[in-house]
Amino acid sequence: MVAASRAKTSDRAAILKKLLPAIKKQYKVAVPKHDRPVLETILFAICLEDATVVDAEHSYARLFSEFPDLNEIRVSSVKEIERAFAGQTDPEWRAFRVRSVLQYVFEKSFAFEFESLRKKTLELATKQLAKIKHLSTFVRNYTLQAVIGAHLIPIDPAMGRSLVWLGLVPPNQDVEQMGETLKAVVRKTEVPLFCFSIRCLATDKAVLDEFDSAKFPAPEEGHDGSLVTDRLDALYKSGASRARAKNAADRLELAKKEEARVAKEEAKAAKATAVVKPAKKSDAETKTTPPKAAKPKDAPAKPAAKKAAKKSK
Repeated sequence: MVAASRAKTSDRAAILKKLLPAIKKQYKVAVPKHDRPVLETILFAICLEDATVVDAEHSYARLFSEFPDLNEIRVSSVKEIERAFAGQTDPEWRAFRVRSVLQYVFEKSFAFEFESLRKKTLELATKQLAKIKHLSTFVRNYTLQAVIGAHLIPIDPAMGRSLVWLGLVPPNQDVEQMGETLKAVVRKTEVPLFCFSIRCLATDKAVLDEFDSAKFPAPEEGHDGSLVTDRLDALYKSGASRARAKNAADRLELAKKEEARVAKEEAKAAKATAVVKPAKKSDAETKTTPPKAAKPKDAPAKPAAKKAAKKSK
């Protein structure tokens, strides 16, 4: 078995080859195409983080229906902007970041225009986005991938938890490290399909409880990616409980194999260090015959000898 922490690029590629068709078959939804200006792309990424595409699009649309223009959003309170994110996780935090982005762009040029980012190199564009406070790794990478075509894989926390469960990344990596790990197996042209597929799984309310690392922590060595299709099938057919049962069985099997391996190594080590004991002497060699005691001259004769002496007289 191949643990995630020891998985090679070829192993991850083999997992993806089986995984993506299975997810696509389950959700049957085409990858959405977005072609927004740079500033609006950043705002949409804030709506999309840890959310479904549908929920993100609804929040994005409400953001522009609640307020007449971007400047009105910029000067509004976080509480007012928060209404656009009703039904999503962390609405206050999303609203705060939306306002922060608009304030930064406006104060920089006194206009809501950020298209100059498209003309920058990846290094310069990254530095530019780093100046905007409170931008998450996901929002930054999503923007860079969408507007300048950088080979980056934007992963949010929800996607990260599902990637660990799938055995594609080790459990001890942050989302930025996960993206770097997967760049070797996800081609630049395939990034949108990959990210959308993983998002469908990561935000599926019917199964997402399974990815909660606080409730069901991954084994230290990571999940075995070679079992992903079986585990995914169990997850879709019978829900999280059956998937957890299969995962528990897989972990038990791994534990048994590890126990057997350790026992084998211990036995081998004991055999190598054993001291050869001297051969045990046979009973014939160890047995000694005590010398016969000399019979005293005045020792009394045996009863049979006495009778023989009387007859001779």
